[in-house]
Amino acid sequence: MNASFVIGRAALAVVLMIGFYLLALGIAFALLWIPYAEFVYAEHITPKLAIICILGGLTILWSVVPRWDRFQAPGPQLTREKHPRLFKALEFVAGATRQVMPAEVYLVPDVNAWVMQRGGVMGLGGRRVMGLGLPLMRILNCSQFSAVLAHEFGHYHGGDTKIGPWIYKTRGAIGRTLNALGDRSWLQAPFRCYAKMFLRVTPCSLTPTRVHCR
Repeated sequence: MNASFVIGRAALAVVLMIGFYLLALGIAFALLWIPYAEFVYAEHITPKLAIICILGGLTILWSVVPRWDRFQAPGPQLTREKHPRLFKALEFVAGATRQVMPAEVYLVPDVNAWVMQRGGVMGLGGRRVMGLGLPLMRILNCSQFSAVLAHEFGHYHGGDTKIGPWIYKTRGAIGRTLNALGDRSWLQAPFRCYAKMFLRVTPCSLTPTRVHCR
């Protein structure tokens, strides 16, 4: 899979992400406008219709409101004071790749390493987090470990951790909307169709909260 194809898929995913919020807001405000228009122009209110439209519109609006990303530490946090050699290696690779150091580094039990952007809302106001697997560090020599770090900083450089939270949160908003409208199939239909398209198009490598070493 070449780089231009991945970039194209990512760009299309962003367009579809924006499209989902436009669709949701459009449907929500249209539902809220119906009882208003009926009252203003027809000078009467159909109670059942008004209740359905108002509840449906407010439900959609509440479902698509971005949630604050609460981060739970995956393991003990590594600090510069206790692990100066590790942070010296991290600073060297960060300088070589012209990237900012992660705000937090954690020791994890996996034979892997990963980076992600956590905290904030929809990736905004978040911070860089890195996870380093203890089993991985035990089997690698210094040069191999530096190569792994360079790979992880490459994810930062490539923007993988920036677009990932947006797509991940959009999938969450779509899921919340579908669940909230579960008993209103006629309202759920456009969101079901959009969800299928969004899930097909969004790159799987951009959707997890973590970008792993492979």
